[in-house]
Amino acid sequence: MNPFSNNVLATQKDNVKWPRQPSGILIMGKRQGTKKENKQLYGRIALAAALWYSAPNPKPYLMFVASDIHGPRRIPDTTLVKSTLINDFGIPADFLIMRQKSNCTLVEVRAVRTINRVYKFARIFAITHLYHAYRTQVYFNEVLPNAVVIPAHPEILNEIEFPLEGEELLKQIRAVVQASRPTRLDLIREQVIEGLLMQAHRLDPRGRLERRLAKVLRPGTL
Repeated sequence: MNPFSNNVLATQKDNVKWPRQPSGILIMGKRQGTKKENKQLYGRIALAAALWYSAPNPKPYLMFVASDIHGPRRIPDTTLVKSTLINDFGIPADFLIMRQKSNCTLVEVRAVRTINRVYKFARIFAITHLYHAYRTQVYFNEVLPNAVVIPAHPEILNEIEFPLEGEELLKQIRAVVQASRPTRLDLIREQVIEGLLMQAHRLDPRGRLERRLAKVLRPGTL
């Protein structure tokens, strides 16, 4: 599969199907970088909330394991994600699993594997953006075959059955997801980075190089 192809969206949006056992929804981390507002992270949070409301009982758990920091006040992203899910989207805290574990995709995936050993999820849905979906799915395929990557994209919202009484909330979610789509220049940069990291992973599947790069490039993470 071409990692830069929109075919990922076409194939993955059909996988939003809920088993009868509890599932897990992973919100993939996104470093803020030079952006004043981390719109991509908010878009991933919003889509995860939409999936939670669309799911039947038993409701899935929402996970976040990245260890980045947000804004000039250096708020841990775990704190930001938790407060956004509870205060903006009304998700009960009992359904949240927050761990400050990862500063790169490889460690995120392996951290979720550890959580899964305890919770034994029937299925895991990982929320990220389209440019990042291919590499994330490759990593999950290596350690958790029951995981499916779902891109944070407005078309995904057309595929879910959202409660009728939540129409206003769905409008809010749709606006956040739409605003989270990267600009053309951002997308080119992200695609180049994804291509390099994918090649590095092929050369070093254990991920030692990726972890070392993360420590160098993200020295301010927790």
